[in-house]
Amino acid sequence: MIRVFPEYGNPSSLWPSKELELLQSDRPYVLPGDIGIDDALGDEILAWTDIFQKYLVEEYEDFDRRPRWAPDISAFDWYDEGRRIVSQLRAKFPDVQVLAQFGKYVLSVNEMRENVGRLPISMPGECRTGYIGIRDFVGQNSHR
Repeated sequence: MIRVFPEYGNPSSLWPSKELELLQSDRPYVLPGDIGIDDALGDEILAWTDIFQKYLVEEYEDFDRRPRWAPDISAFDWYDEGRRIVSQLRAKFPDVQVLAQFGKYVLSVNEMRENVGRLPISMPGECRTGYIGIRDFVGQNSHR
């Protein structure tokens, strides 16, 4: 499996299963070449991740607001580029599950929940029709 998940401190956003690593290192992250990705695609992955590192201003403040990016960057263009990269990784690794885990940097929590058919979440004390309260949500998921 390869998770494509941007995180501060990881210049590649790649989180592969250990068995995919061709080159072992003491780094806390994997670079594209470490799992056999060619330089051209590797450079695209690093550039895409660099945009995340430099231009994501603020993550979620609540369940309804989208993360905030610098004004000169389109979060949706960044997302589309990530989807293109994931598609290329799936073509390169046809027998490996490649997970795109970066939608949370573009959409709000509730937008992502609604996109998969789940009820949106409301904060404590908010009584919103069609929403699940965060306390109910946490209670439902405490056994997992």
